[in-house]
Amino acid sequence: MSLLKLDVDRNAVSRALEEERVGLARRVRVATEKAGRELLVEPLRAMTREAFDSRKLPTTWRARLYPEEARHTLTPAFFAFSKAPAIMTAFENDATIQPLAGKKYLWIPTENVPRGRGGKRLSPREVMARVGKFRFIPLKNGGFLAVAQAARGSRRAHRRGGARTPTIGGAKNGKGEGVAFFVLKKQVRLRKRLDIAGIADRAGAKYSAVYQRAANGS
Repeated sequence: MSLLKLDVDRNAVSRALEEERVGLARRVRVATEKAGRELLVEPLRAMTREAFDSRKLPTTWRARLYPEEARHTLTPAFFAFSKAPAIMTAFENDATIQPLAGKKYLWIPTENVPRGRGGKRLSPREVMARVGKFRFIPLKNGGFLAVAQAARGSRRAHRRGGARTPTIGGAKNGKGEGVAFFVLKKQVRLRKRLDIAGIADRAGAKYSAVYQRAANGS
């Protein structure tokens, strides 16, 4: 009777297995990041661009790959998110926005409202401090236009943050041309424009195949 004995270097085997695991983890990480951008970020940006005809809003979609450090994990996670979550959520859920208790109308700024620090539109009180008191022009839907007297090309208007454009909606009312700074409405219905969940579901369905290909080295 004879025995076949192999002299195995266990440390060498462990190192080889670890190298294989690390290589696999790297392939999976790279594939996950690529798939996340192609299946999540790019479609989300394209959908937002089409829904709002905007250049800036689509760029609020960002992404992170976890763990953030290049750790050798076989289960990386790709996370897509927006820097404007309130807007995205409202237009995905077909929301209705109502004024706060005690406030009868929402003051929605027009493009004529100047921006202050940080690019944020000025409040009605800040605009009124610059251009004077508002006149309120009734609208057919029950709302109002908040209009201030600001002549076209007026140096005073531009110096104090007035609008560059003339009237919106023909706000004359027999008192000379005015500029509409705000639209007042009792509530605003935001119709559904986005399908974020749909994109996420489709991305998840395709990711399994991406992972398998990366794991197999193909």
